[in-house]
Parts: sequence; C-alpha cells; structure tokens
Amino acid sequence: MRILVCMHGESGHHMGTFRLAKALMARGHAVTYLGNPNVSSLVQEQGFAFIPFPPEPTPGGEGAQSQPDRTVKTRWWSQRWRNEMAFRRYTQMLVDGTLDQRMASGHPDLVLCDAFLWSVALRALSMQIPTIQMSTSLFTSFNSQIPPAITAMPPARGPWSARLISMAWVWMHLKHVVTKRWASVLLGSYRAPLRMHHLTATFHWVARHSGRQCKHNRDYVLDEIGPHLILPEIVLCPKAFQFPGKLPAHRHYYGDFIDLDRQEPDLPFDPRHKTIVFCSLGTSARSYNGARRFFTAAALASRHHPEWFFVVHISDADLIEHFTSTENLLILPWVAQLSLLRHTAVMVTHGGLNSIMECIHNQVPMVIVPCARDQPGNAARAAFHGIAVRAEIRHLDSAHLSQLIAKALQDQTMKECLKQMKASIQSGEGIDDAVEFIESMATGPAMPAM
Repeated sequence: MRILVCMHGESGHHMGTFRLAKALMARGHAVTYLGNPNVSSLVQEQGFAFIPFPPEPTPGGEGAQSQPDRTVKTRWWSQRWRNEMAFRRYTQMLVDGTLDQRMASGHPDLVLCDAFLWSVALRALSMQIPTIQMSTSLFTSFNSQIPPAITAMPPARGPWSARLISMAWVWMHLKHVVTKRWASVLLGSYRAPLRMHHLTATFHWVARHSGRQCKHNRDYVLDEIGPHLILPEIVLCPKAFQFPGKLPAHRHYYGDFIDLDRQEPDLPFDPRHKTIVFCSLGTSARSYNGARRFFTAAALASRHHPEWFFVVHISDADLIEHFTSTENLLILPWVAQLSLLRHTAVMVTHGGLNSIMECIHNQVPMVIVPCARDQPGNAARAAFHGIAVRAEIRHLDSAHLSQLIAKALQDQTMKECLKQMKASIQSGEGIDDAVEFIESMATGPAMPAM
C-alpha cells in the first residue's frame, strides 16, 4: 500500500510521526511525505521521500506566519495587502488542481493527514482517497468533563466543576469570534499557510470547492484551534496522559510513538558526571512573548548553582545573541534532544507534547513553563498525573526557577509517577495497534458523502 503522510509545516508535527511511518514501511508499505518545503530536509534525513507543497518554501520558515518581518520597514496596509495576495494565491492552489496533482504524484492508496490540514483531507476525499486524520495534540471539542487544552483548568470532579468547564468552552468560542473571525477579516490574522487552520470561513470555502457542504457537529466540530473534521483519527498521544472523561469514539489514542532510532548527531560535550538541567522552548521560541524572560531566568540560575550544568536551547537566531556560554552554561541553537534526555536530570520545557512524552520515556522530571497553544493544557495534565511542576512564564525569575528545579530533582513521588506513567503507556495501545488500525481503514473513503 502506498501511503501519503501530510503534516502541518512545523517540525514538531513531523517528529511524532516518524516511528509510525517506519513501522508502516517495515510492514511493506511505501510511505511518502507531502508538506511545506521548509521541513523537507528533516523528513528526508529520516529516509522518506518528500513532495513539496506549496512548490516554494514559506518565507522565513517556522514561526514566520506569526511574526512581522523585522528587516523591512513598510506601511502596515501595504504589508497587509501583500500578505493577503499571497494567502489568496496559496488558497487558490488548494482548489485549482495544484494540490491534487502533488498528491496524485505520490499515487496514494491512503492519506494520513494532520488534523490541522483539513484542506488536504477535503481534497483527498474529493479524489476518493481513503483518509485518516492524525493529531499531535490533545485538542478536542465541547466536553463538560475535559476542559479546553488551551487552558490550565483541571478535569471535572463534580457537578459544579463540570459547569465551570462548560462555561470555559462557551467563553473560549465567544472569544474566538473576536480574536479569530473578526481579527482575520479586519487585521489579516491567521491568513497564512501555517496558520489558516484557525479559519472557519476558509474551511467552508475549501469544502465548497471540493464539492462538500460541511455541517457543524455532523461533518466537523470546532475545537480549541478551529474546524476539526470528524474522521477516523489517530491521536499520537497515550490515552493515559489525557484527563479522565468521555472521549469521541472516532479518536483512537496510541502511545509509545517516540522514534528511538531517530538519527541525531553526537552531543557537543561530555554529559558524564554532570547534573544536567536542560532548558528549551522548542523550535518556535521566537513566537513566544516571554521567551527572553525564560532564557534569562535559566542563565541567571546557572550562576547561583554551579553544581548544575545548564544546557539551554535557543532556536531564535536574534535572541541567542544575547546569551553566552559559561563553565556550567551551554547555549545551543539546536540540540539532539533525544540523546540529551538520556543524561538529563531535569528538563525545563514549554510543554510541547513531544518533549513531555520523551521525558516520560527517559524518566526525566519536568518543570513546565507553558507559553501558548496547547501547552497550558499539557502542563495541567502533567501536573495532574504528578510528573511535573508548573510555572507561569510572566512570573518566572531565576530564584523561582531554581526552587522548581530543586523540587523536581528531589521529589521521589514525581519519579514514581513517571515510572507509573511509562508503564501505563507501554501496556496500552501502541504503534503496532496504530498500524493495524491504518491497514483496516484502507478499504474505502473514511468519510461519507455530504
């Protein structure tokens, strides 16, 4: 079977899929990726064929969609017009046959599509290609037991907390009318290839041009990010990490997806005989308002704790210039995270799901400092399960960070919870189950005619 994997254009969305893709290849299936040219080298380094779409790279790479061009001084309306024209050209490629041709060039028998990429799923279904969604986050729809993943709320513990959670969902959707729908029209917010998954109006436009009239709660739901098609779906996260509560029947949770054979270079230092504190905001640090505060707190904490060795990953090329390595502080623009975590005592992280799962696998206690997106919800789940402590980035300083690191180092209960979580993940449904599910769904379109 020929399988086409289409993931959102950030590297984090791809990293979680590699072990599954390799397992599919081991079963004799051919796997090809289609996506933003910015991630082509990442995918090809793992041994997969890659089809670029759009044909040219997105200017600026990851994070560029949410950041202004700092090197060009121009009038706001002029830049807004250019961005709008670029977005219209991109959306036109979604429906004028350009995307269809790229997909068809892989001769797919099945499409595995990121839940963010409803445009790809709609086009695949219009081409009568069986389609399964994949999600690299815990976003879901209205649920009185499970709060939105963009909040730090705990799960429901009774009727009153269930009402509060329901109110949180309602309030979130009301805010989205202003922060997404109106902001998109008036300010051009989210009108870019890497951010258009927020846009309900564009979703319906693509659906209509794909011959479908999608109805809310029948064909799609509105989750914390935007439209989310109701399709058979693989969630690349163990169910054990989710809050307790009723979950949609079409979503299948599979854990143990970390690619332990991921190709990574050697570490640039000898990790032996060091108490390593690994600090990172992932690959999108430039898009977080509190990034400089985070890295400053880590750098200052290293001065007060010479007994710890800080490895600080700063992916923002502008921000990294403000920090210098010292005897017990190593500043890196990129890090072989999986290799480093094997030697790490504590990780201070933004709470990306990949990082949390890799910490669980390596039994690394966490200090989670969420910044945006699903990170507050991930942090809330990690704290609920006792495998991390949390901090707010707006209040973070070196003293507070040092206290949290010390707590994570010394907390034996946290270490025991990490062992229990790892055992739960290993005993649950894993990659082999996901492969069998994919093979079972390859017999016909995974979405009824609308």
